[in-house]
Amino acid sequence: MRTEHYARIGRTMPSPLYGVLVEVGARDAGPQRLAARWRTPLLREWWLPAALLLALWPHWAYVARRLVDRSDEPWGILALATVGVLLWRERGELVTPPRAALVASGALAVVAALAELVLPDLVAAAIAMLAVGTVLVHALRRPATALVVLLLLALPIIASLQFSLGYPLRLLVAHASALLFSLLGVSATAAGASIVHDGTTVLIDAPCAGIGMLWIGSFVAALLSYLHAADARRTLLNGVSAGLLVLLANIARSVFLYFP
Repeated sequence: MRTEHYARIGRTMPSPLYGVLVEVGARDAGPQRLAARWRTPLLREWWLPAALLLALWPHWAYVARRLVDRSDEPWGILALATVGVLLWRERGELVTPPRAALVASGALAVVAALAELVLPDLVAAAIAMLAVGTVLVHALRRPATALVVLLLLALPIIASLQFSLGYPLRLLVAHASALLFSLLGVSATAAGASIVHDGTTVLIDAPCAGIGMLWIGSFVAALLSYLHAADARRTLLNGVSAGLLVLLANIARSVFLYFP
């Protein structure tokens, strides 16, 4: 009698994490009932994303600080607002992510906290964004790459890109422009990140590196890839194509601006 009583208690008191982390009664549930459980709208489990965002608050504080100290362009707000609009647009189709996705997201959150101790804040914030992206891509049931790119573009990366890629891009623009000048019959040569013509030196400055254009091109490529549910391979191809188009457009712009 006592054994039967305990067995009844075990069967009738569900876990508080039922349907989220603990698969209670999974062996007794049929395939249809088990599949239906994972279609629970994510909005009913609002505390899951809220807990994740709260756990990652030091990284969001860093991003907010970079937005107000004018050390970077605030374009990340556009990417973040776009992700918010996409989530609202598909709010009726959000589902609770599977247990594996929640565990992976939690692991990334821990890695982000540890990375903050030894790595630059921007790298740690990028890992935190990956933790958020892991939940969102499973909640939206969309290819992950495009959404993750949009989340990473929400970070303050313009200044870092300018520091790491600015001079190489300016160097490339100067030499490519000099080549075009020679094809147009203009005697101009490249000297570092500048163009020399008839004793006059024209510098290719930081804005002419095209970092802003590259950000916009990446944003448009990621957004279109998401809207068309492109897989990782197609998203990568779209990003590379956008980068090449931006580079060619920036070279053409430098050539046209040289004549005045």
